[in-house]
Amino acid sequence: MVEQFECMDCGKVYKVRDFIVFCPCGGISWSASWKKPLVTSDILHEMASLWRYKEYLGLEDKVEWREVTMGEGFTPLITLDLDNPSILLKLEFLSPMSGIRDRGYAVLAAMLKYSDIEESRIDPTKANDRMAWHTYMRRARLKEVPDKRVEGDTEPIYHPFFLSGIQTYAFEIWEQLSGKKLEFLVLPANDPSFILGVFFGFKRLVESECMEGYPVFLLMEKEDSSKEQQPDVVNDQIMKVLDLTNGKRLSVAQAEITQAQKALNSRAIKNNEDDAVLYAGFMRYYRDNSIKDQLAVLPIGYKNGGVEA
Repeated sequence: MVEQFECMDCGKVYKVRDFIVFCPCGGISWSASWKKPLVTSDILHEMASLWRYKEYLGLEDKVEWREVTMGEGFTPLITLDLDNPSILLKLEFLSPMSGIRDRGYAVLAAMLKYSDIEESRIDPTKANDRMAWHTYMRRARLKEVPDKRVEGDTEPIYHPFFLSGIQTYAFEIWEQLSGKKLEFLVLPANDPSFILGVFFGFKRLVESECMEGYPVFLLMEKEDSSKEQQPDVVNDQIMKVLDLTNGKRLSVAQAEITQAQKALNSRAIKNNEDDAVLYAGFMRYYRDNSIKDQLAVLPIGYKNGGVEA
């Protein structure tokens, strides 16, 4: 079981109970046990969920994570259509709470439960995130935090356990592509924890020599939208990701988004405006750079459902 974290940049060590997310140096806390190289034989292939990667989440065999899981992860990867077989959509809306963060919340709840931390100081700010997190808290039988946030409550989305769960998105894509080279990965620019968790997953795959290099990270955002302020340390980490992956950050106009939703609807693909932002931005990039035969993956339905933030 994970007993301590260390900063990925400076190596400073923290106790799990300290709930340290960002080191004063600007690095993100991680666990030495999560540096274990990924080996195909260690994957539990009979399990169609993120728990197929249990060996890489820091869980011991005695941990009954089954009490917490609702079957999150290992979502389908489908082609856009027969005319565009290189554009792949990963259907995250098929997760239990309808989004990418189920992965992080499930692992975070399991880790806290089996680290004997009964009372959670973690409480998300956004309403839709709270709904998902409290669902996993109840399954893990963690003590609920008050309805009203108090000083000291911690946002879970950059917690090492949470990011460990998000990294399974990358592992799944690697498995589902069966050796094919992934050239582009499209992600929402306004969801840094999604970006960082997935990057750490690909980092692990590259360092394990499962992949030759990173896909290009293409981060899409709506033009002229009000941008949520992120801590400077988060912005710095995202810039590192873009630099290491030769990535780009692109803005999308409302007219492009409207057209993208029509295009997805015509293909009978369940979507919302957030998905259309990613699709619209990528299709413009696709046309401008003539990348017809290069594989790209876009998430569909990545936001947790239930209520709006």
